[in-house]
Amino acid sequence: MEFTVRQARPEDGDALLDLWHGFTTHLSEYDNRYRHKETADERWLKYFENQLLESKYGVVFVAEREGTLVGVIEARVMGNHPIFRLENHGHVHGHFVDEAYRDQGVGSALLEAAEEWFASPPREVDFYRITTIEGDETAAEIYTALGCRPVEHVYEKRLR
Repeated sequence: MEFTVRQARPEDGDALLDLWHGFTTHLSEYDNRYRHKETADERWLKYFENQLLESKYGVVFVAEREGTLVGVIEARVMGNHPIFRLENHGHVHGHFVDEAYRDQGVGSALLEAAEEWFASPPREVDFYRITTIEGDETAAEIYTALGCRPVEHVYEKRLR
């Protein structure tokens, strides 16, 4: 399958929402708190337009096939930690490929684009992190196969 990976443009907003809905639907299969609120679309579009477009510390890449967006990845640079020796590093958010286009290299190509962006000036980060939701063993297997390794586990306790 042929596809192109490119940086998202302002006019991609509505098509990106469709992918974002796929991502949040996937997350909510594991935890229904990831269902989005009624105003989520509007807020996400503002976030995309105001903080990710033309930012040197945040970017969205899309995979496009025949004019249709089939995958997305958001990459952001996180600042130095005030206490630990965690210097500037990258963080991947919202890495999602439409189900019909999985297992065809789209997700890997998106991650590769994010890695190149992280490594380029002025970012030049030494590492990046990806968070997966508990129970999504497929994502854990994919990221492990791509050379990532777990470094933290987040625990949660419900109080009500």
